[in-house]
Amino acid sequence: MKETRMDWTLTDVDRAVYRQEIEPWLPPRVLDFHVHVNLPAHTDPISPERIASNWAMEVGTAQSWDDLRATYAALFEGREVGCVAFGTVYRETRTDENNAYVLAGATETPGRAFPLMVTRPEWPAEKVVSGLAAGFVGIKPYPDLVPGNGEVSVFDFLPHAHLNALDEAGGILMLHLPRAGRLGDPENVREVRELRQRFPRVKPVIAHVGRAYCLPTAERGLPGLADDPGIVFDISANLNSDVFRFALDVVGPDRLLFGSDLPITLMRGMREHVGENYVNYTSTPYSWNTNRKSPNEEALYTFFLYEELRAIIRAVQQVGLGKEAMAKIMHDNGMHVLSGGRL
Repeated sequence: MKETRMDWTLTDVDRAVYRQEIEPWLPPRVLDFHVHVNLPAHTDPISPERIASNWAMEVGTAQSWDDLRATYAALFEGREVGCVAFGTVYRETRTDENNAYVLAGATETPGRAFPLMVTRPEWPAEKVVSGLAAGFVGIKPYPDLVPGNGEVSVFDFLPHAHLNALDEAGGILMLHLPRAGRLGDPENVREVRELRQRFPRVKPVIAHVGRAYCLPTAERGLPGLADDPGIVFDISANLNSDVFRFALDVVGPDRLLFGSDLPITLMRGMREHVGENYVNYTSTPYSWNTNRKSPNEEALYTFFLYEELRAIIRAVQQVGLGKEAMAKIMHDNGMHVLSGGRL
């Protein structure tokens, strides 16, 4: 598999979307709480069979620190952008090398970049302890790093020994919910609540609004975590304004964090949500890209990242909130988590 290079070159459409729809809603400082940094040398080839199981594997697995800074400068013109960054989370990645690269790059820009350590479930807890002592502010486990292809629980890829280490440090947990049901699976909700009870000093950030990319998933699962203010949710790679509006109603603007999921969201296109499922549309010739719109429609495509921002702005407006709420989501809430305010 040859990865298609992600390109942030701006078009007239991109500039218009940013200046007219997005920029007026952005605070002076932005904190991206969910971004991947990885060099091509850190990831071995990914097979077509693996891509068939996860479309994102073909879209973007590499992004250097220099690439990321250039992307921020281009896509967030006039804004100061900081980030919480971690490596690529696939089993083909050489995790130790990738983690070292993430940590080194974050160390070069103190106060602007905060590193999370990608962990593998078979690692001894001492390795997590050492990583946190070296400067990682938390960890990023991932379901794909569990051997095999079956459904896994949270504690299969996030063992209790790792959680003990993270709890001792009061560190951040970037949690990607497993299982096909995502946030809507009651076992996921139960395990998150168990995690909070057993490891109260861990600061969990539930990625992608719990992978609730469609409203029915959010409706089934989000109320089950609404009563715990210590659980926050990043909005990365979620393009559904209905989900965001529901989240604003159920957990409020203080518990949502902006995340980009770059480089994946440099893909141009749009997403349609039908019931429990979504369909990605893009003009890029990926192997899985068999759903196409007309040339006139594709000519209006912008970055998935801009579509995410359009969606959260629309939701904020729909629930009657304003730029103060956007400032919380885009910067302040994330800084509160980093400063230790979520316990």
